[in-house]
Amino acid sequence: DREYIKSISSRAMRDIEQNDFDSAITKSRTLLEETFCYVIEKKNEKPSDSGSIVKLYRQVRNLYDMHADVNTDRRINTLLSGLNNIVSSIAEMRNKDSDAHGVGANRIPIKEHHARLFVNTSMAMADFILSIEQESV
Repeated sequence: DREYIKSISSRAMRDIEQNDFDSAITKSRTLLEETFCYVIEKKNEKPSDSGSIVKLYRQVRNLYDMHADVNTDRRINTLLSGLNNIVSSIAEMRNKDSDAHGVGANRIPIKEHHARLFVNTSMAMADFILSIEQESV
């Protein structure tokens, strides 16, 4: 539920404060994934179980009609299209450079400012998606 989603945000910020940037990146993805599942279930639909966060986001976009629209301001449409990049970037970073998988010597250290960018972007996107769900009630 919404409280659980908020708790993920708090734990991700705590990870940053404790210099556990890998874990913060993992929680960024979890935050979005849980948000997507939550709003999909609110439409009485079953979230995609493919493991692809991109597919979950596509499902959210379809269920909540979050597509570019000629009647919507161009700047809002541009920003909405950027959300696809956010989802893809967070998924890729989590899969390749967080603590979600072992990568050995190929691990690239995550800097604090990058971890903050991932967590804060995930939090803003989750809040936006939850607001869309609330508005559709």
